[in-house]
Amino acid sequence: MKDSYNRAIEYLRISLTDKCNLRCKYCMPEYGVKHLCHKDILTLEEIGRVVKILAREGVRRVRLTGGEPLVRKNICKLISDIKRIDGIERVSLTTNGTMLGQYAGELIDAGLDDVNISLDTLDRDGYRELTGQDMLDYVLNGIDVAYTMGLNPKINCVPIKGINDDQLVRIAQLAQDKNVDVRFIELMPTSCGKKYVSISNEEVKIELEKHLGTMKKVNEQEGLKGPSVYYSVEGYQGRIGMISPISNVFCEYCNRVRLTSTGMIKLCLHHDIGVELRTMLRNGSSDETILQTIREGIAKKPKEHNMMKDAGHTNMFQIGG
Repeated sequence: MKDSYNRAIEYLRISLTDKCNLRCKYCMPEYGVKHLCHKDILTLEEIGRVVKILAREGVRRVRLTGGEPLVRKNICKLISDIKRIDGIERVSLTTNGTMLGQYAGELIDAGLDDVNISLDTLDRDGYRELTGQDMLDYVLNGIDVAYTMGLNPKINCVPIKGINDDQLVRIAQLAQDKNVDVRFIELMPTSCGKKYVSISNEEVKIELEKHLGTMKKVNEQEGLKGPSVYYSVEGYQGRIGMISPISNVFCEYCNRVRLTSTGMIKLCLHHDIGVELRTMLRNGSSDETILQTIREGIAKKPKEHNMMKDAGHTNMFQIGG
């Protein structure tokens, strides 16, 4: 599938649930959230059907997100089922890491290829203040287990002024002794994120180089271009990555769509337009009818996000970032 700007859609991100066992301030409303009824979220079979339909049209990579995807029952069965779909080459997971140490073995057995772990601070009190839970040790254990078992973990950090700006160097240093990528993602001004002040990745890079030394840009292989710009640091086994949706918009390379837990194909993270599939999945519509509806939606994929003009009401915990 290609959109009207000739971008090939090859990557599907799936939000399995809006539930999460953390309450990160820039993600979850402080007044809490009203969770979806069980009947309102897609079943694992419905998710698998959508993946199978899209795999016929060139989707090759799938990433499972949340909320926190590991709170969804039978996630390992879903991973196994998706891996068996013709055309799917890679299945990945984005998690807060608190349950990763517990499930890593099962995830690997199911066929999971790699994992991204969200971690914004290495200070225990700061972690508890930011997330509402004293679970930093669980996350660090999850990183170690994932690394040891070959899950190729990447660590994602969102720099926020006055919240974790004193932690960025420490987090970057996680790439020193382990071959893991540490990536800094600019805060997106959506929903709860509007209340906080972001730090541009140029500012992050300047600060890191004061402590780590020169960061040398790594040339990516042709055909693997994505949102991350990677740097090597002398003496480091892993790389430092920068994802800059605000200061360096990369929409022209966007190859993805998102499937929400309620069955909406979301064409852009920061636009409300999309394709509602849940009704079609449940009213007897054929795969071809569903596919044609998706094709028509893909043709309307926006050229770029509009975060700086209108951040909208996007809740990151509901669409998986």
